[in-house]
Amino acid sequence: MILLTGATGFIGSHVLRALSGKNLEIRCLSRKPVNSQSPNISYVTGDVLDYESLVKATEGVDTVYYFIHMMGSQKEQERFDVLDRIAVTNMTGACRANGVKRIIHLTGMGNAQEKLSHHLASRREVEEIIKNSGIDYTIFRASVIMGRGGAAFEILDTAVRKFPVIPVFNWGNTRVQPIYIGDVIRYLVECLNKEETINKSFDIGCSEIFSYKELMQQYAQELGLKRSFISIPGSWRWASAVLLGKLAPVSPEVVYWLIESLQNNMVCEQNDLKRIFGFEPVSFRESIRKINELNT
Repeated sequence: MILLTGATGFIGSHVLRALSGKNLEIRCLSRKPVNSQSPNISYVTGDVLDYESLVKATEGVDTVYYFIHMMGSQKEQERFDVLDRIAVTNMTGACRANGVKRIIHLTGMGNAQEKLSHHLASRREVEEIIKNSGIDYTIFRASVIMGRGGAAFEILDTAVRKFPVIPVFNWGNTRVQPIYIGDVIRYLVECLNKEETINKSFDIGCSEIFSYKELMQQYAQELGLKRSFISIPGSWRWASAVLLGKLAPVSPEVVYWLIESLQNNMVCEQNDLKRIFGFEPVSFRESIRKINELNT
């Protein structure tokens, strides 16, 4: 049996759709009761901040998909990194208690040689807790995931569509390697049956590397939009977060922490994913076309 966390979120909802057609028994963790319309999908009520509920949720489970990140959920006024730590510690403890064999996790990419942003440092800490849990794992790290509903993509899309003149702050030359959501889901689902991915971590991205300025320029070109770019010193995080938080379907708090992360390069280290999975992620421009096709 598979336990899927974050089943209603951006990544989790895509994974649920992909898994539902594979005749697998799937249990989804939900904070509220949900009635399933599918014979192979069930729901269990629980909260990652409640250890006992996770012990119940992981009973009889072989694999856990862990897609929890508390950024934007300022419960009890605690910082998201504190909540992330509690949540993953609860989950790994419950998995050990019930003999769960494997945790599959998607996290953020970040260069270990750089000082990581609060967001990416928390992501890295969660990854290390999973790795040191004594449970088998497969971990994928991504930068900008191209797909509707993804916070980073929605911010990119809003900035390019809404502003004829786009300010570029001190993150303009930071390098990034984006990836299409369909390729992310393919890695997450197909790794279930690939033993070569057990106890391994992989950076995932398309073959192209861009600066954030180049990313916006190419996105605008693909949409057929003429945009001008102006360089402005500084980061202007809160001003950007407030403005984009009003225009994009992303909370200002999440926008702020993601903008802080723009200081960190997100470029893939070499790996053997093509040999293991037999495919390469689509190009950046192709990912834009695929997104547009889905929305027409």
